[in-house]
Amino acid sequence: MATPAFFAVLRDVLKLASAAADDLASQSAKMAAAADDIAVLTGKAAVKTAGVAGDDLAVGAGQVAGVSPNRELPALWRITKGSALNKLWLGALLLVVGHYLPMAITVALVLGAFYLAYEGGEALLEKLHPPAENTVEEVPLTEDEKVKGAIRTDMVLSFEMLVISLAATGEAPIEYKIGVLFAVGILMTIGVYGLIGLIIRLDDMGLALARTGSGFKKAFGIKLANGAPVVLKVLGPVGMVAMLAVAGGILTHTVHVEYPHWTLGFLGDIVVGTLTGLLLAGTHHLWAKLRTGISSD
Repeated sequence: MATPAFFAVLRDVLKLASAAADDLASQSAKMAAAADDIAVLTGKAAVKTAGVAGDDLAVGAGQVAGVSPNRELPALWRITKGSALNKLWLGALLLVVGHYLPMAITVALVLGAFYLAYEGGEALLEKLHPPAENTVEEVPLTEDEKVKGAIRTDMVLSFEMLVISLAATGEAPIEYKIGVLFAVGILMTIGVYGLIGLIIRLDDMGLALARTGSGFKKAFGIKLANGAPVVLKVLGPVGMVAMLAVAGGILTHTVHVEYPHWTLGFLGDIVVGTLTGLLLAGTHHLWAKLRTGISSD
């Protein structure tokens, strides 16, 4: 026969189970809300880093395209792993520095903007004034050298990408910042290098389609194969404009410049980035000429 003590214990167990269920529901709701907030912040950061990602895409595709065709995908995989590792240690470093010295993030953001503007300015000057042809035949880089160079370039671009993402989180809690950096790192690494893999294999896909298909499929395959070099050629100027726009956007945002419409803002960012880049690149070239003149004397 059940005793009153048994029913008392059963009542307490049911109360604890009910309280645990309520707590679990509350925690689930908080986690869902946190996931929504992180998703919103990640989307905001992804938009702001799109320009850097475009530049990363253009640079990466150009570097991988110079590798032997049968080694392009293995080399790309090595670069992808290096990029993921870059984002891992850079993200951890930025979180620590941002927590103890928040002002350093703003400084790094501005310095990164100057670097992007300088690189864009150099690329623009090269377009406007192509260098004279060098009569000395350059030794082609090996696959290892190309991969290491691509990973070094990615480190700079990943740093800028993560700094922009961290700045986009504002005063969000540290766990939100970790979630955003993790999500942006994965999305950008897979997105950028996945697209590079697709681009460098466009010609192969087109040729395969042209050989196995007929009629429309064959014609589309031929156009796809012929269009691959055009895509690679267009990526350079697109990446340059994106780099200048990102740099200009960071600088104008730092000094709180407001535009009446986003289209004017985009054009304004390009102008600011271009002028800054040309000034930095021009100053560098002038200083190099002065140093050469002083050395010759």
